[in-house]
Amino acid sequence: MVKLNNKKIKYIIDSRIKNKHSSKELSEIYNLTQRRIQTLVKKFKETGEYPKMNKNRRPKTYLTDEKKRLIDEEYPKTFFGARLLRHHIFCKHNKLIPQNKMHKYMLEKGYAKENRRKQKKRKRCRYEREHSLSLLHMDWTTHDEKEVIAVQDDASRKILSLMECQRANSLNSIRALEKAQKELGELAQFIKAINTDRGTQFYPNKSEVKENHQFIFYLNKCGIKHIPSRVKNPQTNGKMERWFQEYKKHRDKFKSAEEFRVWFNNRIHGALNYRRGETPEKSFMKKIDPTIWVGLNFRAIGL
Repeated sequence: MVKLNNKKIKYIIDSRIKNKHSSKELSEIYNLTQRRIQTLVKKFKETGEYPKMNKNRRPKTYLTDEKKRLIDEEYPKTFFGARLLRHHIFCKHNKLIPQNKMHKYMLEKGYAKENRRKQKKRKRCRYEREHSLSLLHMDWTTHDEKEVIAVQDDASRKILSLMECQRANSLNSIRALEKAQKELGELAQFIKAINTDRGTQFYPNKSEVKENHQFIFYLNKCGIKHIPSRVKNPQTNGKMERWFQEYKKHRDKFKSAEEFRVWFNNRIHGALNYRRGETPEKSFMKKIDPTIWVGLNFRAIGL
């Protein structure tokens, strides 16, 4: 498998020269040796030109029947595109399949579709919290004549609760949060903040006193900070908007919302360390603030 291309080589050299990343960090990102990174930088400093890949250095290869079989077997379990399915197969079967060849095969089989919008560089930078429970996201959407609400952890992308209701209102918003708190158990007390839009399910209208709104009153009671999104700026709650795409795309493949939630939380996620098979469930526990565990342990022994 070709690990590098001319674009990646340029990025590696620029990153080292500008000290954005160390040789060790770049070697882990691109699965190369540190010596290889140092050699590329040395050649650039000597010649002033970026090294180029030799396209004629090896013959073209094709997917074997075994690799095609793995793709056919694992796609229905995950519904991933080529980028994530490649890492899913590697983590599960220890088989590396070239992403471009996999994508071409998936297009032929109808597993994937071309998306021109994803081929453009995004203008916005992604933000995320360092620790689980430091920020949750909540939002409503409509699907199959049902109102759907979910609670998502910002750092790990884990869906803490998912409800399908007949009405989208503040009472059901509170119930969804209560369901998430029940799922968390003792950890629920460490929720610091929740981000929502300014819909009436979460935020009062102009004639209503803010503190009297049912949802905000419940947050104040629990000691949770409310962070409403800026008006006409859905990108603030973009993680939920993106998750709703996955929900609407795959919900009909599962018997219940809870079954879908468990499936989503236990498959690798593109925003996490997917190269090592990290799932929202694993990431949530990994990113819990260590001081929380210390506090719970002291409480358990009566200190």
